[in-house]
Amino acid sequence: MVDKKPRKTGTIELIRYSLKNMNYLRAVQQREKTKKPLFLAYRELSKLDIDDPILARRIEEYNQGVIDYYSGKFLASKASRTGNKQLWKRAFNGFNNGKKMGQKLLRSLEEGSNNPIPMTQPPLIEEGTEIKFADDVPLVPEITPVIVIKGSDFEMGYQYAQQLVQIFGPWILEMRAGRKFSEEQVTELRKWEEQHRVHTPWLIEFVKGWAQGAVDNGIPMSYDDVMYLWVGDAPPSYDFLSTDGLPEIPPMACSGMAAWGRATKDGKLVTGSTGDHDLSYQVIIVAYPDDGNAFIYSAFGATGAIAGGGDIWFFGHPAMNSKGVAYVHHGGGPKFLEPKKYWGYGVRRAASVIHIMRNADTAEQALDIEMSMPIGDIGKGDQGTVGGFYADDDYGYVIEGRKEPTAIREAGVMGETDFLYANNSAIHPKAIESEWMNSSKDGWKYDPNGGWRPKTPTGLTKSIGVFLKWASGKLSTSDMMIRGMMMSYDNSADRNLYMFNLLDAGKGKIDPEYMKMMYRIGGKLPEGPFDKIVKDYQKTGNWGEVTAAHASNAITTVMKPSDGVFSLCTGPAKAGMKPLLPGSIIPIHRETNAFFEIKLEETPEDMLRYARDQAQLFISQAEKMYDTVSFNENTMKMLKSYLNMAREEYSKGLSEGSDIYDTSKSLRAFTRAQVRARQVINAINPPPTSPYEL
Repeated sequence: MVDKKPRKTGTIELIRYSLKNMNYLRAVQQREKTKKPLFLAYRELSKLDIDDPILARRIEEYNQGVIDYYSGKFLASKASRTGNKQLWKRAFNGFNNGKKMGQKLLRSLEEGSNNPIPMTQPPLIEEGTEIKFADDVPLVPEITPVIVIKGSDFEMGYQYAQQLVQIFGPWILEMRAGRKFSEEQVTELRKWEEQHRVHTPWLIEFVKGWAQGAVDNGIPMSYDDVMYLWVGDAPPSYDFLSTDGLPEIPPMACSGMAAWGRATKDGKLVTGSTGDHDLSYQVIIVAYPDDGNAFIYSAFGATGAIAGGGDIWFFGHPAMNSKGVAYVHHGGGPKFLEPKKYWGYGVRRAASVIHIMRNADTAEQALDIEMSMPIGDIGKGDQGTVGGFYADDDYGYVIEGRKEPTAIREAGVMGETDFLYANNSAIHPKAIESEWMNSSKDGWKYDPNGGWRPKTPTGLTKSIGVFLKWASGKLSTSDMMIRGMMMSYDNSADRNLYMFNLLDAGKGKIDPEYMKMMYRIGGKLPEGPFDKIVKDYQKTGNWGEVTAAHASNAITTVMKPSDGVFSLCTGPAKAGMKPLLPGSIIPIHRETNAFFEIKLEETPEDMLRYARDQAQLFISQAEKMYDTVSFNENTMKMLKSYLNMAREEYSKGLSEGSDIYDTSKSLRAFTRAQVRARQVINAINPPPTSPYEL
C-alpha cells in the first residue's frame, strides 16, 4: 500500500508550470493546429478515384506535409530535453510548414483544382539504417519493423539493442542513455527491479544484455538506464493517474476482440486488435527463448515510450505464443477497480504479458499466473500493472478487477457466444462496485452489450476552466479523473456495441478476413463543417456513428494463434476514416492500409521462408493485376513504383546471410515487399468493407 501524498494546489502552481514549459505548451498547440488541416485534406484526398490524374501528385503533397509535421514533433521532443533554442525554432517552423501544406491541399481538393502545389522536398536518405531520414529527422517507418531474437535472456536483450541501432540508428538509444538518477530514484528503481526479479526473472538478464548491446555500439547506456525503460523510477500511485504536475485525462484508445468455438469458421481462435495512439517508432518482437514458448509481442514504442504518452514501460498489444495463447488487448481501461488500500509495488503490464507468453500453454494458465501476481500500481493505468484480455481455441477472459470487486469477464456475461471484446471501459456488471465508480453511481447507466456509460454524455474536458478549478483546489484529481473516464466510457460503449453486433451477426463465419473487414468499417461524422462538429461535441458529446475502425488506429493486427498466423497493418486498414475523437488525429507518412503476414514457425528460418513465399505470392498477384488495367499515366507510374519497391525489397531479403541478425533483416525486407505488393492489389481490387462483400 502507498501512503497518500498531499497534492500541490493553487493558480501559482499552474502559472509556474506554464512558464517553465512555455515552449513545450506552444509546441503542443502548434502540433494540434497542424494535424487538423492535414486530416481534413487527407479525408478529401481519399475520395479521389484511382484513375484521377491528380491523385498521385496529391498523395505526394500530403506526404510532404506529414514530413513537416514529423519534423516538428521530433525536433520539439529533442528541444524539450536539451533546451536548445535553435531546435525549438526549427520545430515550430516544421509545424508551420505542415499546417500550410495541409491548408493549401485542402483548398485545392475542395475547389477541384488540378494545379500542383509548389513544394520543396528534402531528399529522403538512409544513414546506414533501414529507415529514412528527412534532413536529420528520422521518419517513422511506414511498415512496422519486426525484430527476431533468440537464445538466452542475455543474448536476446543484446540482440534487441543491436537491431534497434541497425534499424533506426544510434540516436534511438542515445536519447534514452545517460539518465541522471537521484538517490531517491535509484531506491525506487531497486524496489521495482526486485518485484520483477521475483515475478518475471527473465527481465534482469534481458536488461543486462541490452545494456551490453548498447555499449558495444558505442552508446553509454547503463543497466539502470534500460531497467528504467521497463519499470520507471517513481513510487506507485497514491491517486488516480497521479502526476507531479497537472493531472492527466485518461486515454480513450485501443480495441480488441476474439472469437473461437461456435463463433469461428473452423472453431479456432481468431483475434483483432488496434493500438490507437500517435504513431511512433513501434516494433514487433519475435522471440525464441531457450526457456519457454516462442512468442510475438507488439511494442507500441521501441524504447518503451510513445509520442504524447511518455514512458509506458513497453506497453503494447497484441501478443501470441507457439501454444496458441493470445494476449488480445489490455482489456478495457484504465479501470481502477481494485481499492486504493491494495495499491503498491508490483509488475508492469508488458513484463507480465511477455512472462505469460513464455510460460502459459493455455488461457486458463494465463489467468492463474495473473491472479498470483501483486495487485500493483493500479493508479498508473493498465500499463502500470497486471491484467488484460487473453484467449485460446477453447477459452477467453478479460480481467477488469482482481479484488473487491473480482470482475473477470468471460463469454456470455455480455451476451456473447464464444467471443469477447474490449475497448477503454470496464463493462463487467460488478464494475459499479468499485470505489471510484460507486462514488458517482447515480451518473452511470448500463447496457447489457455495451457496458457502463454516463447518463449524460460530456465532450472534451481539457479546458482551461477545468484546469483552473483543479489548480485552485475546487476540483479534486479524482473528480478530474471521473470526468475524463466518463467521456472515455461513452465512446467505448459505442465501440463495444459495434463489436458485439458484428461479431454476433458473424457467428460461425468469423475468420481472419472477417476481422480485417471489421477494421475497414469507419463511422460517420455528424453533418456540418468540422469546426462546428467539434464545438457541438464539446457541449453534447455527440461524435456521430462510432466504430472500432477509425483514422486513429496506429497499428491494426489480426491473428490466428494456433496456426501461428500474425497479420499487421501499420496505421488504419482503410484510408480516410474519421478519427476516434477530435484530439485523436494521427497523420501518417505514406499510409499503406495494407497487411503483411508472418507465421510463428518452429524456427526463425522457417518463419523467414514463410514470409518469403508470401511476398513472392503477393508480387505475382500484383504483377498480373497491374497488367490487366490501364489507368492514367500518373496512376500507373505510382502503382509501378509500388511494384518496383516490392521487387527491390524481395531481392534484399534473398541477399542476406544466415545468423539471427541477417534472418531478422531479411524478414523485415519480405514484410515490406508484401505490403508494397498488397498496395497494388488493394488499389486495383479494394478489399471488403462489409460482411456482404465476403
